[in-house]
Order: sequence, then C-alpha cells, then structure tokens
Amino acid sequence: NSTKVRIMKKRAVVIIGHGSRQRGFQAAMEKVASALRRGGRFGVVLCAYLEITKPSIPEAIGRCVRKGAREIIVLPYFLLTGRHVEQDIPHIAAEARKKYKGKARIKLAPYLGYHGKIVEVVKQRIGEA
Repeated sequence: NSTKVRIMKKRAVVIIGHGSRQRGFQAAMEKVASALRRGGRFGVVLCAYLEITKPSIPEAIGRCVRKGAREIIVLPYFLLTGRHVEQDIPHIAAEARKKYKGKARIKLAPYLGYHGKIVEVVKQRIGEA
C-alpha cells in the first residue's frame, strides 16, 4: 500500500486553460483541480495558462518536477479544438519532454471535446435555464 502511495505522489496533473485578464475567470477550473487533489490519486495538481495568467504551462510543469513528479499529465481544458489544442499545447508538451527527459515523463491527455458526460451537463444546464 505504501508503494501505491509513493507512485501516486510521483504523478502530477497540469490542467491547461486559455488565460484571461478577467478577474476570477479560472474559478471553475480551479474547482476541478481541487477535486482532483482531494481524490488523492496525484501528488500534484496545478492549473496553468497559455497566455496572460500565471503560471504558464512550462512554469507549472517545472514546479511539478521540482516537487518530485516523475509522470506529468497535461490536460487541455478546452471543449473545442483549434490552434491551441492542435498546435500550441502539443508543442509546449514536446518542449517539456525534451527539457525533462530522464527526469519526468510528460503525457498529453486528449482535450475535453465531445463526451457523453458533457452532453449530460449540457442537458442539465438547459434544464436550469
């Protein structure tokens, strides 16, 4: 059991958002990160942003490595595809793989996109209108 805890502590998640100048825009994403932290499956869970807002994606990945993460899952918190999902985030993840080769494994999770559970949330929101 202690081996399982050590393995979990070496895993990290960086949830990627766009970034904004609007105050408090990231509250919903931070709630997701907080829920993942409470779940205990990951030693580190951070939010990071493509632009404007700190920390940047490279800063957050670096922080995970400094905290001892050996596997870092980068999750684009985007519903729609586009340049950020198709090019920018994969490029940043590839650069991090080079930088931390031998120290940490950087994995890129699929963006949120379409999922049946998102359809359920959409139905719920329509019902709340």
